[in-house]
Amino acid sequence: MRAGHALLMQPQCPICRAAITSDAECSKPCLNCCMKLDLPADGLRGFSPLNWRALGWYEGHLRRLLLNLRRNRKLSAIHALAKLLTPLVPINAVLVPIPSWKSLSRANPVPQLLASGLCRPCHGLLRRRHATVGQHHLDRELRQRNQIHSFEAVPGLSNNATDWSFHRVWIVDDILTTGATALAARNCLQNLGITVGGAICLAKTPKQKSKYNPKTIRNG
Repeated sequence: MRAGHALLMQPQCPICRAAITSDAECSKPCLNCCMKLDLPADGLRGFSPLNWRALGWYEGHLRRLLLNLRRNRKLSAIHALAKLLTPLVPINAVLVPIPSWKSLSRANPVPQLLASGLCRPCHGLLRRRHATVGQHHLDRELRQRNQIHSFEAVPGLSNNATDWSFHRVWIVDDILTTGATALAARNCLQNLGITVGGAICLAKTPKQKSKYNPKTIRNG
């Protein structure tokens, strides 16, 4: 019985639940998970189509993990990833998670849960005006059209006591693909006179490799 109790009390990796050696490490992924996730030491940063920061590329083990988190809402894993992401978040950031248009039971929970774990002020300044089409199979142009006027301000929240001369909104989402959703959210906030610093996400979709093959081009 003592052995079983000791097993239950053994510190575990928040992602894979493997036993780890120290309580101090139980809020971070284990070494094996870190190797599988293949996260750059300093994260990722970019400026197109807006300023963005991410833990890693949306591929491989990280992609599978994020898809699972949308379904199982595993708080320990989300908070562990948030801890890794926090150093990339500016100190003057006010976090605004991307809201879903779906019902609570069907909505993607990760943006809100991620924002709550990033150790910065978090405000739900946005809500969806209407439903949007699933974007998995849409190209960049169709995604941008799909998100036009898709957000509006939550009444009263944009006039809170935040000092916007110092703070900057950072939009929070789990995955940044073309940036169409983040741009629509940014445009809505900027129309309220709020300065947006950029987008914070767990993963950024890598650019598609060019299908150009010089061997297929004929002379003349």
